[in-house]
Amino acid sequence: MLVVARSYPSEVLPTLGLWTERPTRALNERCDVRVVSPVPYCPPLPSVRPLLQYTRFRHIPSRDVVNGVQVIRPRYAAGPATTLYALEPAAWSRALAPAVDRLYREWPFDLVHAHLAYPEGVAAARIARRFRVPLVISEHAPWEPWLRRFGVARQVVPAARTAAALLPVSTSVRDTMLGYLGSDAPPLDVVPPGVDGAAFPLGEAPRPRRILFVGLLNFNKGLDVLFEALALLKGRGDPVALTAVGGSHYRNTRLQEERIRRLPEALGIADRVEFTGSLEPSRVASLMREHAVLVLPSRAESFGSVLVEALASGTPVVATRCGGPEDIVRDDVGRLVPVGDPPALADALASVLDRSQSYAPDALRRFALERFGLDRIVERIHEHYLALLPGERAAA
Repeated sequence: MLVVARSYPSEVLPTLGLWTERPTRALNERCDVRVVSPVPYCPPLPSVRPLLQYTRFRHIPSRDVVNGVQVIRPRYAAGPATTLYALEPAAWSRALAPAVDRLYREWPFDLVHAHLAYPEGVAAARIARRFRVPLVISEHAPWEPWLRRFGVARQVVPAARTAAALLPVSTSVRDTMLGYLGSDAPPLDVVPPGVDGAAFPLGEAPRPRRILFVGLLNFNKGLDVLFEALALLKGRGDPVALTAVGGSHYRNTRLQEERIRRLPEALGIADRVEFTGSLEPSRVASLMREHAVLVLPSRAESFGSVLVEALASGTPVVATRCGGPEDIVRDDVGRLVPVGDPPALADALASVLDRSQSYAPDALRRFALERFGLDRIVERIHEHYLALLPGERAAA
């Protein structure tokens, strides 16, 4: 199985694409998997600010092994930010062709699995058509509004219609896809990202009145709304405090992070907010076990893996009705609130904290693993693979 994914961990960006790497690693135990993960080409510029965001890509190896999975990383031509966004599938195809040709000669793959429909799915559709193998696309992003960008929809929709299976990660993502594909869409099966229960075990008693945020530090994640909610709680005399885990990968989110880090002081809650930066996954798992509640106040979210990870750790959650979390959060595991509503978010956080004893950690963990356990999710993906292969290949 050939996996095509831009977001895949490397030595330079070790947390980028963990949502792709975890199921891929597990699938490699059931079938032979290799990954092709294109990297933007960077000319030999000096590694000084503000060029570091580009020159770091030179340090990503062209081939490596990530947790037992072989990864090929060809370089493709890319412009700054999204200046050449409409041309990315063509740039990918040009870069992928020689690498995939060599790979197929020594390792003839049976199926191509792309993570994201653009540009991964468009480029993978060309590979699947050339080698006459089935195509599976896991979609991690809603098709609204980004398919409105110039030249994107006219490439994505035809490519998606050639797929043998489309696997959106949530009901909300599926619905946006159907809006473009219509009644003649290929089979769509909602297959969320899985949570590895071994990586997120139950812990000891959590810290009282301490909440946790894990994610990119950008405005889509609703951190400005969360800080306003914390200011409201402080005004009520609530001693609640926040640990904010995460950073940024690219220039746009880095600039947002710098603005976000200044907000607590402006709101008078700097003493209530601790920024840790990006942390190792094992440390993040520890913090999930140590905090009383995890909050995800996003304006839009395709799924919300951190919610499932917290629940697997026995920690209740608070999130917004912004898409993906609506597939996860029920009243017996946490609270859902409207997007962009600081008073409602403050009330929900206070309610969950006040009722923390009513959320049994083992029940939260059971809820997460029964619905989103990695073994179950990988089994579903593997069943799609087998259904698409000829009988003798599936048997092998």
